[in-house]
Amino acid sequence: MDLAFDESLFKKLIVVLVIAIVVVGAAATLRFSGLLGSDGDTPDPLPGTPGPDTRPDPFEDNHEDQEKQIAGPKSYAWTYGRTGMTMDLYIPNSTYQHFVSSSHGTYEDKLQRMAEYVVTDGDDGIISTVAEWFLATSLSQGYGDSDAVGNVLAFVASLKYTTDEERQQSDAYPNYPVITLAAQEGDSEDHAILAAAILKKMGYGVSLLCYPATHDRRTIIPGATALALTTDGTTSGRLYRAVAEVPAGRLVYDSRNGTCLVTLPEGGDAASGWYSGDAVWRNTTSSGHIDVQYYPANQTLVTGTGLPDAHTIVIEDAVWNQQVIVSTAWTVNTTEKGIPQSAYDGMVPYFNGGDGLWLGWTLSRDDRLDADTTVAGKQPLGEAPPFSANESLTGALRVPVFGPSSPLTTWLESVEDYYTDTWYPAGITWTCNDKWRLHDNILEMQDSLFEKPGAYSLQGVTDVIAPVPWRVTYTVPIMDSERSEKDLTPYSDVRFALYRIEDGTAVFDRTFGWQTIYGAEQRKNEAVFGAGDYALAVFVRNCKVDVGIEYHGKPAEKTYHGGI
Repeated sequence: MDLAFDESLFKKLIVVLVIAIVVVGAAATLRFSGLLGSDGDTPDPLPGTPGPDTRPDPFEDNHEDQEKQIAGPKSYAWTYGRTGMTMDLYIPNSTYQHFVSSSHGTYEDKLQRMAEYVVTDGDDGIISTVAEWFLATSLSQGYGDSDAVGNVLAFVASLKYTTDEERQQSDAYPNYPVITLAAQEGDSEDHAILAAAILKKMGYGVSLLCYPATHDRRTIIPGATALALTTDGTTSGRLYRAVAEVPAGRLVYDSRNGTCLVTLPEGGDAASGWYSGDAVWRNTTSSGHIDVQYYPANQTLVTGTGLPDAHTIVIEDAVWNQQVIVSTAWTVNTTEKGIPQSAYDGMVPYFNGGDGLWLGWTLSRDDRLDADTTVAGKQPLGEAPPFSANESLTGALRVPVFGPSSPLTTWLESVEDYYTDTWYPAGITWTCNDKWRLHDNILEMQDSLFEKPGAYSLQGVTDVIAPVPWRVTYTVPIMDSERSEKDLTPYSDVRFALYRIEDGTAVFDRTFGWQTIYGAEQRKNEAVFGAGDYALAVFVRNCKVDVGIEYHGKPAEKTYHGGI
């Protein structure tokens, strides 16, 4: 069939085509201008309307992307004294990933391996760069030892203080210094390890003070780690004495001429240290094993069983021993996690110096003008001043000195406050109201943990008393009635005698008591006693006394969540 067009139909088709061309052209213009969005993009929302949901899929594994974001360029800002400090650093992702993959261990061996994480080998010189920055800053600012160390501690303390639980990370091992620098956060052990790595590169003798988790009566004290600075004993803060042990290699002692071939470890003091180890002795006919100690200061060889008739004595793996004094320097404020530092100052920590961390530059106060310190902030670090003085510079000028830790009396007072603040009634009370009588009472103040060994664990809150410090508290409400209105009588008297029961024998401990004198307090308590069996005798004359036993304790605040 032939297709026929009339004139009116043709005109209508032309109009439709023109309209279609106009619409398509307009749409293309709007898309090109961005008003309708480009290919594959979502158009910008209008003001007041919500945009598209760009949050990451919670089920998508983006852990690798998060780790990549941790490394890279880093900027740090902190304040030391009144001076603002800034430092820029670049941490390659490959270096960061290397240390992440090297992290391993178990919670059981964590305490002994802590110093193994003070590692700078393989970090592409990152810690060396940081150490050089602090040394250069100390020279430009005229800092002495205390300020040079204090600036490092201020920098490390400026990093965010978070626990492993808060970061949802394993508590089986700490972080390497590079990881802490990249993440810019960590717990007490991560901060202390980073500070130790920087200061060791600067030449200072350092170590770690590890406080394992423990129970303090009704409170669990979580594990924590502080930095230990090798000092000459003149610095402020909590001081400990320890013996540093450093591998020293092979020692050969020739008894025929009294000479010894051995290499002194770097930073070792030949005047105060000694070598030790299992030695093999030899002469022309025989040999044997013996434990020896060699003192290079006076070239003396000491054995526990007498010196054998030997030509040579050889220690293949000698150990260098050196007595050191260390000062505690906290790189975090544990009070932020609910435990004051005074709780740890009252404990004996585990000293962890690894192989050679201990030895290095001995820290000394800057206000002592001697051959090891700076002179009024003008002498460069490591150079001897031209003179010495017998008077404290800061004492003479009355100027403050920034120190890495608090004065000695400060931490002693805080420890005393921590251990003397809370007392609870033990439920042991009695009343004595007699003219003249001796009362005998047998007290069994044992550690209840012995009776219920499973009563608490580090995973929960303890509800037992361990150990049991206790005291006697007594009140005299009524005295001799004939003279009570004057509060003065020689006839009202309360006396206590305390005996410790040891192997079935009563061993006298002490006496204490109360007599009426003008203005005397009618309620008193006596010194703290430890756990055990006791016999308490109470002598009462012409008065009434209410006697009670109290134990020291801490309120249970929260459940245990691991180290801080």
